[in-house]
Amino acid sequence: MLSTIVFCEDKPADRPGRDLAEVLARTLASLVTAKVEGLLGDVRIAGPAEKGLGVVANHAGCTLVEAENEVAWLHLALQAARGADVFLLSCGRAPEAGFIEEAGDFLAKNTKDKSRAACLRAAPESFLERVFLSLAPVAGLIASRDRMLGAPRGGFAKLARCIGPAATFRTRARRIG
Repeated sequence: MLSTIVFCEDKPADRPGRDLAEVLARTLASLVTAKVEGLLGDVRIAGPAEKGLGVVANHAGCTLVEAENEVAWLHLALQAARGADVFLLSCGRAPEAGFIEEAGDFLAKNTKDKSRAACLRAAPESFLERVFLSLAPVAGLIASRDRMLGAPRGGFAKLARCIGPAATFRTRARRIG
């Protein structure tokens, strides 16, 4: 079972006018099947303070980790995660169909390898991302909690670069926000 952290950016560059609480609710809704199937354990929301995310977290039965900046709320959420392995998902993204099976297979094959990591890339949105799939941004990351905590402190993108997963899932995460 994976501890899950939905990472909310304070000021996303790609969608400046979006309602963060609504996008968060849609992201959490996309994870319900994975939770029911037993892939996901505890779910945490890491986000900015005083943005109204507490109401969404309370209704969804999640723990909210708030702090003053992205580096702090990501680090606090990683420390609070209960499981040995963490699924970090960017708010505003929803894993496509097939992710549950693919992630389950990845975890089952790599039970003894503590350095295992895999990324979930965003669905291609530009011509270049369609041609060169590796140009699509990382939308999700699975790695051990200790490995994520041991990486240099930074936001979501920096953590994804530092972890440098060897595996990339075939399924993608579509934009929902």
